[in-house]
Amino acid sequence: TGGLRDTVFDVDTEKARAAWEVDGSTDWKITGDQTNGFSFDGTDAGALDYALDRALDAYFNDREWWRGFQARVMRQDWSWNRPALDYIELYYGATKG
Repeated sequence: TGGLRDTVFDVDTEKARAAWEVDGSTDWKITGDQTNGFSFDGTDAGALDYALDRALDAYFNDREWWRGFQARVMRQDWSWNRPALDYIELYYGATKG
């Protein structure tokens, strides 16, 4: 099912993927940065520590960026509302045709 991988886009490495998933764009420089987190690969303590270090560094050393990051993340809707409406439209379209 993907889980967090489907909805969390790393601020340092996944700008292009975030632009595609959030805006349907292939160029994040045009649509804007849609990254929303600090992800890590693997399950070891070092990977988690690295992600936490990056998040804490951003929080303590670049508050202006952090406030913009907070606002950007709060505007994103990862609820089931949009997929549910898409499914309903698909269902009714299939039953009418």
